[in-house]
Amino acid sequence: MNIQKQVISLELARKLKKLGVKQESRWYYNVYDAKTTLDIAKDNCGGDERFYSAFTVAELGEMLPKDFMSYKRYDKWTCGEHRINKWESAETEADARARMLIYLLENGLIKI
Repeated sequence: MNIQKQVISLELARKLKKLGVKQESRWYYNVYDAKTTLDIAKDNCGGDERFYSAFTVAELGEMLPKDFMSYKRYDKWTCGEHRINKWESAETEADARARMLIYLLENGLIKI
């Protein structure tokens, strides 16, 4: 499977960094001179403003509360939880999970 389908989009990576999520991921986006590359992290890149953690589906699963689930229906992935009755959808599972994490952080429902 293509790694771009297993990590979050650059847009969501930027938003999570802005929300203060620790930049600790196996993959990262390197935005340099109007060129963006997706690379494997060798060191902690969190302090450099050019780098954004490209969290994987598994890494996001570790950040989300345990009762949250994701599933694919038709051509979209959905992530959510029945008790709060909130669901986020996206083209990839990683982006659906990232959108749910952003919702939880922005609404003060979790801290990480």
